Amino acid sequence: SVKDGDEIIALESYADRILQFKKTKMHIINVSQEVEFLEDTFFFKGIDHPASVCKTDYGIAWVNKVGCYLYDGQKVQNLLEKQGRQMVNSSIWATFVGEDTAPFIGYHPFDRQIIVGDGFSSSEPGNLYLYDLITQSWVEGSAKIAGVDQSRTNFINDWDGNLVLAHTTGTTVKWSNTSTTSTSVDIKTKDIDFGDSSQRKKIYR
Repeated sequence: SVKDGDEIIALESYADRILQFKKTKMHIINVSQEVEFLEDTFFFKGIDHPASVCKTDYGIAWVNKVGCYLYDGQKVQNLLEKQGRQMVNSSIWATFVGEDTAPFIGYHPFDRQIIVGDGFSSSEPGNLYLYDLITQSWVEGSAKIAGVDQSRTNFINDWDGNLVLAHTTGTTVKWSNTSTTSTSVDIKTKDIDFGDSSQRKKIYR
């Protein structure tokens, strides 16, 4: 795919495939034979910044303005959808990602979690979305990324697998799922009607 008016933003490898990320699309290149060939093309699944893609032990994950995706070696899955329904509203996701900055993504291997940050700029509040690969669920966090109101780098995994980033003038911090401050939690579920939406229920146990 050359001379298509698009530019290569990042390359990642998984098994015998190379994922070539451009701004508007993503190519899967098969390198299992003597001559590599273009296996598939996914439009609207490109990225604007190299920090918008990361490796996990489940495959390659990446994020853009319309979704968060995982390639497991066989298929590309939009993690914002599950069994034909949206896990995160598209308008809420678009507001989270914004128009002027690129989201960044990292992987916390100890808890099998993908963390998506809202951007690098000090104007970004440090909000995040966390996806748990085991429970296949999303959690939203406000001002949870270190360096709130400060410029920050992309996520990387260090030699020991820890998820780290730097902020301000080089302060390096390690991702942790524990917090020393008390925060409010808002849990929202679907309507639980036990299969009959017209009858009133009283739940005792």
